[in-house]
Amino acid sequence: MVYPCHFKGALVILAIDIGGTKIAAAHVVNGACIDRRQLPMPDTEAEFLQTIARLATGRPLPSGIAVAVTGYVNGDRVQSFNHKTISFWDGFPLIPRLAQLLGAPVVAINDAQAAAWGEYCLRKASCQDLLFMTLSTGVGGGLVLGGTLREGSHGLAGHIGHVAIDVPPIDAPSMCGCGRLGCLEAIASGTALARQASHRFGRSMTSSELLDSARGGDALALDIVQRASHAVASAIASAHAQLDLQVLVLGGSVGLAPNMLNWIESALHRYPAVYHVRVERATLGADAGMLGAAAWFQDQRGGDY
Repeated sequence: MVYPCHFKGALVILAIDIGGTKIAAAHVVNGACIDRRQLPMPDTEAEFLQTIARLATGRPLPSGIAVAVTGYVNGDRVQSFNHKTISFWDGFPLIPRLAQLLGAPVVAINDAQAAAWGEYCLRKASCQDLLFMTLSTGVGGGLVLGGTLREGSHGLAGHIGHVAIDVPPIDAPSMCGCGRLGCLEAIASGTALARQASHRFGRSMTSSELLDSARGGDALALDIVQRASHAVASAIASAHAQLDLQVLVLGGSVGLAPNMLNWIESALHRYPAVYHVRVERATLGADAGMLGAAAWFQDQRGGDY
């Protein structure tokens, strides 16, 4: 797709999206992702760097590297909330390693923050205060206030998946991968939905199977999904009370699943009107992280070119 944000001239940015299970890359020219490629996320640091090199081979020489990454970026290193996601990720010097490997300046940002910036750029004519929430394998978020992406002094801003929620999962309080009880991610992520479904139905189930069953009218499945929707609505209401948002943008494979937006809106509207905020589906799809990171690269480094 063509991204509506303005890119200077023929600035070529290599955008890389690093997730817990995959790495995708494309070069972005004039707001369009070109030659998108994807490979599985490997288990070791050495294999990770080899995979990045493979994804970068045969491309135009980039002006810079824009990275959307799971975890949070603190200085030139990446940290992990969930230490089970990538084994070598806690304190990994991502920016200098990629700069050395690829021979170009690197800007790195959390993947949900990158998506937040991308979704904001689509709406900035009418919106200055936006929270992006992704419900996927985990739960992530990115925050734009006053037209500025808020990263925070340690890269943590917007991480709504790790706020405490007063809605328990059906299988009793479950320890989040971050090491804390009661996080939104522990009840509303795809991983959490699958865990609760497997517990309730006595067999291994995926979040997709659970959502299909809920849409089909299975009362036990619907109970799990509605609990998760109430947890998400509680987090949205709390965020709105703190930040006075104009819009909440919902993304991720679970967030964009059929009916999920309706379930969440229904739960949100059970709260008093002061907590209501407009909830919209994300529009950038699988390229949100790369496009948002590329736009962010230009905002941060574009004046150097």
